[in-house]
Amino acid sequence: MDNFFLIFASFILGFGLKFSSRFPSNSHKVLNAFVICVSFPAVVFLNIPKLFQTTVFDFKVIIPISMAWITFGLSWLVFGQLGKYKKWSKARTGAIILTAGLGNTSFVGLPLLDALVGKEAVSWGILIDQLGSFLVLSTLGLTIAAKYGHSNSIKDRSILKQVVLFPPFMALVLSSIIGLFNIEYPQMLFSSINILAQTLVPLALFAVGFQLKISTNVLRRYWKVLCVGLAFKLIFIPTILLGFYYSITGEIDFILKVTILEAAMATMITSAVVASDFNLDEELANLMVGISIPISLISVPLWNYFL
Repeated sequence: MDNFFLIFASFILGFGLKFSSRFPSNSHKVLNAFVICVSFPAVVFLNIPKLFQTTVFDFKVIIPISMAWITFGLSWLVFGQLGKYKKWSKARTGAIILTAGLGNTSFVGLPLLDALVGKEAVSWGILIDQLGSFLVLSTLGLTIAAKYGHSNSIKDRSILKQVVLFPPFMALVLSSIIGLFNIEYPQMLFSSINILAQTLVPLALFAVGFQLKISTNVLRRYWKVLCVGLAFKLIFIPTILLGFYYSITGEIDFILKVTILEAAMATMITSAVVASDFNLDEELANLMVGISIPISLISVPLWNYFL
């Protein structure tokens, strides 16, 4: 419950305080820059080395890890083609690929798994998040963001350079080396990284809320693409993956159940931050995050009941 309260409190504060004269109109840009350059890398340095040290890589991890990669691939395929057919702008197409293809498998996903399935599901959720969702965002996600937009901080460079020089990706490479060589952080450094990592969700959601524009005009412009994106993320993806994995395993076991529940989660918060940093369609990205989270608090328990 603490996590859910923080989610909604941060989001509502951001949405409400944008009307306050105490916050400049470009406050979200500063917060997004902090999340990208500090909070997100801190999460990487905190979790990736630990994952290398504790995960046993065998056949049974293929299904949960592959889920996020398949989801993003389908999003890229579907919305890349739909964007061409509908003649969407590159900014809109890139934003919907990111937000429909990346799930909130950690901050929303882990508490829901704990509540619906039990604590034994959380470790699998972490595996799905770190080797699935997070790695997809750090590689394919950044590639799509660079392809359909351009970074506020890294302009006029190739897609490869934009990805390689993106702070979270550099953190991913360095933290992977730390994990492979089993290097321990000094206690003072570990404590600092831990504190900085905790700023990710409140600052990211505050920024999303601050940028969110809900009005008749905005909804009139976005309701069609928004409905398609939400249906893809919350209904189509878990349905397709359930059929695909069941055809392989022939049963709905514990790991498959956890995987499908994570596939049904809301849009990843950080995907909207990345969309903003690469000058994709901010309004659409923030609507996908802001609307999918409360809907998922109903739809994911329904998926659990169905499974």
